[in-house]
Amino acid sequence: MIKSNAFCLFLVMGIPLFINGIIADALAEESFKKVTLPEALELMRANHPRIQAAEASVRGSEAGLRGVQNLPLFARLSPDIKYRRQQSELGIEVTDAGLRQEIRDTSYGVTRAYYLVIYSQQQRELSEKVTKILQKNIKALELKLALKKTPEDEVALQKLKFGLVEAKDKFSLAVTGHERAKALLIEEVGGRKKIGVIEPLDVGFPSYQLGDLLTPEFIGDIVEKAADIREEVIKSSKASQILALEVAAQKSARFNPRFRTFASGSDLHYIPIGVQGRGENFAPEAITIEMPSTLVGKKSDRVARAQAFADRGAAVEESTRNLIRLEVRNAFQLLLETRNRFHELNKIAPELRKIIDELHDNPVKFLNHENAELFEKASRMLGSLNQASFVTMDNIADLERITSGLFSLGLTSPATITSDGKPVK
Repeated sequence: MIKSNAFCLFLVMGIPLFINGIIADALAEESFKKVTLPEALELMRANHPRIQAAEASVRGSEAGLRGVQNLPLFARLSPDIKYRRQQSELGIEVTDAGLRQEIRDTSYGVTRAYYLVIYSQQQRELSEKVTKILQKNIKALELKLALKKTPEDEVALQKLKFGLVEAKDKFSLAVTGHERAKALLIEEVGGRKKIGVIEPLDVGFPSYQLGDLLTPEFIGDIVEKAADIREEVIKSSKASQILALEVAAQKSARFNPRFRTFASGSDLHYIPIGVQGRGENFAPEAITIEMPSTLVGKKSDRVARAQAFADRGAAVEESTRNLIRLEVRNAFQLLLETRNRFHELNKIAPELRKIIDELHDNPVKFLNHENAELFEKASRMLGSLNQASFVTMDNIADLERITSGLFSLGLTSPATITSDGKPVK
C-alpha cells in the first residue's frame, strides 16, 4: 500500500517535474548564440533550403547527362542524340550558375539582415535614452511647477509631454523592429529548427574609406565586366547555345512529323533578373526563353520554329546584359549618394553623442530654453546617421552581389577592394 501511494505521488509530482526539467533544458539550449558575419554565412551555406534546392538541381542535371550517356544501343542510334548530349552538358553549366547565384543572393540576404539587427539595436538604444531624458525633465519641471507656476514652464511641460509620447512611440517601434530583424536573420541563415537562435556579435558597422575610388571610369569598367560574368548572363548564354543546338537537332530528323525537343526531358532553369515597376520605381522587365516539348510539322517548318525560339534566346541574352548594366550602374549611384550623406553626418557624430550622453548620464543637467532645440536636433540627426550607416552597408553588400564579387570589400566574397579604397593586389 505504501509502495502504491509512493508510485501515485511520483505520478502526481515526479512526471511534471521531469517534464519541467526537459523544458528548462530546451530553453537553455535556445539561448542566443552570438556569431560574426562570416560565421552566419557559413551556417547559411550548410543549412539554407534554397541553397540545398539549387544543389539538388545540379545533381538532377548531372543525372540527366548520365541518362543520355547510358541510353541503350538502339536509342543511341537516334539522329539527334549527339545534340541532346551537348544540351545536357550545357544544362549542368546552367544549374551550376544557378547554384552560385543562389549562394550570392542568399549571402546578401544574410548580410542585410545581420546589419539590420545592429541598426535596429542602435535605434532602440537611442530612443530609450531620449525617453529617459524627457522623463527626467518632466519630473523636474512638475516639481518646479508644484512650487511656483509660470506660463512659460507650463508651455515647456506640455512640449516635453508631447515629446515623450512621440519618443515612447519610436521606442516601441524600435523594440518590435529589433525583434523582427533578429527573426529575419535567423530565417535568412537557415531557420530556427536548423541553426537555433543567433544574434550578431558585432555592435557597430565596419568603417570603409573609399576615397576617390568611385570614378566614372572605375564604375564603367565594373559595369562592363559584370555584364560578362554575372550568373544570369552565363545562364542566358548557355540557354542561347542550347536553343541553337535545338535547330540542329530538328534538322537531323528528316521524316518525323512530330519530334521532341530538349524540353521534353529536361527543364532549363532560367531565372529573370528584372522586376517590372511603375512610377518612380519603374524598371524594365526581363524576358525569358521559350521552347515547347514537341515540334510538329515538316522538317522545314520545325526547323523554322526552332530557329525563332533560338532568336528569342539570343534576345534574352542581350536583354539580360542590358539589365545588369543598368542594375550595377544604379547601385553605384545609390552608394555615392548614401556615402556623401553618411560622411557629412559622421563629421559631427561625436558632438551629437556628447549632447545626448550628457543629458542622459549627468543627473544635474536638464533641458532649458537654450539646449532643448539642440537636443531635439541631435537626437534626430543621430537617428539619421544610424540609418545612413545601415544603408551604406546594405549598398556595399548589394554591390558585392550584383557584380558577382568584382567589387567586394569582403562582406560576402573575397575582398577586391581594401577598407581604404585600394584595389587588392
